[in-house]
Amino acid sequence: MHSETETRWMVLGTDGRHVSLGRTEPSEAEVMAASEALAAQGLSGWLARLQGDYYSRARVKLEPLRAIGAAPEADWQPTLSAFHAARHRATH
Repeated sequence: MHSETETRWMVLGTDGRHVSLGRTEPSEAEVMAASEALAAQGLSGWLARLQGDYYSRARVKLEPLRAIGAAPEADWQPTLSAFHAARHRATH
């Protein structure tokens, strides 16, 4: 699969922490489990779709799908910035 077309579903915490749910769209049960796990820790985040190669230094595209966790009104832009900072540390 070419990195430009690689798609992953991600859970992004508002603090930049993130985890891949895989390359196939997660079930509603998987999304709810991720949301409940965040909420249990008092955290909020987003379910997002990532396009591109996470492990390369190239830019990736993130599409917010919905807020999850403790505060469903979470703001996307700070989450996106925190994710890019965490990814930069992991790949550089």
